[in-house]
Amino acid sequence: MTHDGWELIEAGESDASVYRRGDVFAKRCGAGGVDELRDERDRVQWLAGTGLPGASLVDWLEAGDGACLLTTAVPGVPGTALPARSYRGAMDSLGRVMRDLHSLTDCPFERPLASVVATAEDVVRRDAVNPAFLTDEWRRLGPLELLDRVVAERPYVDSVAELVVCHGDACLPNVIFDPVTLEVTGLIDLGRLGIADRYSDLALITIQLVDEWSADPAPFLSAYGLPDPDQRRLEFFRLLDPLTWG
Repeated sequence: MTHDGWELIEAGESDASVYRRGDVFAKRCGAGGVDELRDERDRVQWLAGTGLPGASLVDWLEAGDGACLLTTAVPGVPGTALPARSYRGAMDSLGRVMRDLHSLTDCPFERPLASVVATAEDVVRRDAVNPAFLTDEWRRLGPLELLDRVVAERPYVDSVAELVVCHGDACLPNVIFDPVTLEVTGLIDLGRLGIADRYSDLALITIQLVDEWSADPAPFLSAYGLPDPDQRRLEFFRLLDPLTWG
């Protein structure tokens, strides 16, 4: 336990650390992370007003040395904590919630592909790609060659883009489920939420279902309403995402 009953939950890979006390989470960051955390605050507040399940804003504290975002705890367990017997039902629920998220309108936040690729270029240029996020095949090629693949495929992806409200980091730890009903009780870690190609979410979810659950994502895709997805776009966004963290 930490001071005043706050328990450290996650030190994080960035400047932020996450604490919990009762039904409240606190995410703290230093001065360098304030803009990013403020962006997450705004997205939490916006999504809470849409009726989709998620956290609500409790408070925002900002000072010269950093900031703290306080939100309500979402009841349930992350997708990574579900037992194998729950996977089928959870995929149905996840498919419906992602379809509902992608159907929202009037989102004030954008995440254009050009800015995401620019982030990847910066991470690669700084040699900051985390090899743990890469497959064995990708590690053999190296970040520069992977970035070249992204750049080569981008014109096709731009030409067929379907812009919707995307989570931006749609992986199983960021989806909370009721362990009994298997309904999604909340989407968390919303710092990358914004208008983007729907495949940026679908690519992460489907590969997570394979990697984390060893599950065929077909039930998720069926519940979402896209039983025959564009594999080329799935592969593009699966490759792009790990190049943007660093």
